[in-house]
Amino acid sequence: MAASLWPGGGIMPGVPEISVVITSYNSRNSIGGCLKSLARQETGRVFEIILIDSSSDGTDRLVQTQFPSVQLIHFDRRLYCGDARNHGLSLARAPLIAFLDADCFVNPDWIESLWEAHQQPEWAVGGGIDNGSPDSLLAWAYYFCEFNLWLPTSKVHYKDEIAGCCLSLKRVAYDTYGPFVEGTYSSDTAFQWKLKQGGHQVLIHPAIRVYHTVTCSWRDFFHHIFEHRRAYAHVTSQEHHYSRSYSLLRAVLSLGLPIPLSLYVAGRVFRSRIYWKPFLLAAPLIGMGFGARAIGEFMGFLCGQNQSL
Repeated sequence: MAASLWPGGGIMPGVPEISVVITSYNSRNSIGGCLKSLARQETGRVFEIILIDSSSDGTDRLVQTQFPSVQLIHFDRRLYCGDARNHGLSLARAPLIAFLDADCFVNPDWIESLWEAHQQPEWAVGGGIDNGSPDSLLAWAYYFCEFNLWLPTSKVHYKDEIAGCCLSLKRVAYDTYGPFVEGTYSSDTAFQWKLKQGGHQVLIHPAIRVYHTVTCSWRDFFHHIFEHRRAYAHVTSQEHHYSRSYSLLRAVLSLGLPIPLSLYVAGRVFRSRIYWKPFLLAAPLIGMGFGARAIGEFMGFLCGQNQSL
């Protein structure tokens, strides 16, 4: 049975108003912080927590022991986020769906802020993404490479896309444009392309804040960026039906990305007037991360539509 957490850890009775769908892969070191932040929510809203886990590190056993109110579905094979979210949505009972990743945590007013933002007619709502591991230089590099488009802001505005770890939807949005693409990264991006084509932008509300933590190694950091951007390029080619020649052109152009992308992100950071010091300290790592991104996109566009991930 799907269940919601009181701050004390019990089951919140009633039909849920919000379903929180969390994806998890080998998240034993971070899932506790994620679920504790949900247990501390200061809200009268009824919300359920559905965790789709495909870990092999004992994450499922930890959750069963320490967070029995969470509806846990464990798979023995690894699932990509799109696959996991589709499964979670098949179980979700609420008209409002909020996605969260196991390596993220949220403020105590997160549920209430989501609810308030979704009183607007927009089908998709997001917020600011922040670095949840501020003492780690690697975490800052990860943050600026992956989440530079969603720095915390004080203004309500619109974007074409929000990272999946900070995306929330009215159920009608998924029913209209779902399911998520399976078997690859970037399924959230492909889904939001469909939203945009349907005339829906993502409302970015400053009161909504998600904190991303990093526990990976340096090697894992570069590998993740490479694989993520390879998948992004491949999905882009497939979803937009690029010709072979255009995919090859995008592959060649992607190799020139690191320098202009670094300058673009630097401009965003300095204009925002926040986090410019950690940006400067992490600049060499950020540059290498963008190098991994360029190589990943080169390989993804090079494969184009003719090779599966």
